[in-house]
Amino acid sequence: MTTITYGRETIRNGGFSMGAGLLGRVRTYLARSRAERQLGELDDRLLADIGLKRAEISRVVWGA
Repeated sequence: MTTITYGRETIRNGGFSMGAGLLGRVRTYLARSRAERQLGELDDRLLADIGLKRAEISRVVWGA
């Protein structure tokens, strides 16, 4: 399981499990979108330092 922590938010791959109902799903979607955007802004060297390749960003963030 991959875990991404952004500030006080923790996002885990495994579906929309952050909170109940629609609000929880929206918050999870927004947090994952933000994480994907921020990882995409890193250069390849920094991504390699954290063990990621650019092609893996979406899979790691969204769990696909």
